[in-house]
Amino acid sequence: MGFGYLTIGYLIAFLLYLTVQALGVGSLAFLLGYLLMFYGLMSLCRYESAFSTAKWFLLPMMLGALYLLLADVSNLFLLGIPFVSGTVREVANWILFALEVIFQFALLYGIRMISDSVGIKKQSFAAVRNTIFVGIYALLYISQSLSMADSVKVYVVIFTNIFNLVWIACNLLLLLGCTKNICREGDEEITPRRSRFEWVNRMGDAYERTHNKLNESARADGEAFMRRRQEKKRNKKKK
Repeated sequence: MGFGYLTIGYLIAFLLYLTVQALGVGSLAFLLGYLLMFYGLMSLCRYESAFSTAKWFLLPMMLGALYLLLADVSNLFLLGIPFVSGTVREVANWILFALEVIFQFALLYGIRMISDSVGIKKQSFAAVRNTIFVGIYALLYISQSLSMADSVKVYVVIFTNIFNLVWIACNLLLLLGCTKNICREGDEEITPRRSRFEWVNRMGDAYERTHNKLNESARADGEAFMRRRQEKKRNKKKK
């Protein structure tokens, strides 16, 4: 349906980027990730039109990635290109930040709508929760630019970085859940196909194991609660 490409692109653009950026070429991760996500969203738009907003927001984000790539090349080879530094770069960073936040909101809205349409309320709730996380991150990120005491700003930066990792991890888990649980009509009884990428299979297997353990724990707790309740009723009758 497109969730596979969307998940891989999301992983590259928002998680692997953190590693590649240390090498000074994080823009390449952005560009590749955005291209894969765009391809995935093109497929998903055939099944849920709510994804179209997120898809079209990727186009200006790709232009922004090209701008960042030019800035990375300028820094690596000391070219000194004027419009990729200073005030222009700062304005561009804020524009890209706004586009990224709106894209996250649009993507999560699409996931909520398609989850509701197939009756997976848990994923729909997770999409709403993740939207709140992204909103908190955006407010924290903006607050860093405000005038405040250094002792306070340190904590703001720490919480901003924490929420940055939180919403990325939560969105990746949500996308993995969509890849496993949402399919084309008529494919419901088909065994899920393994990915060509082994690390994707490992992530999916780990998610499935954790999900099953949580379900088993919840079931055991429920059964224990019902036993205690029945024992209390029997004891009351004896008295």
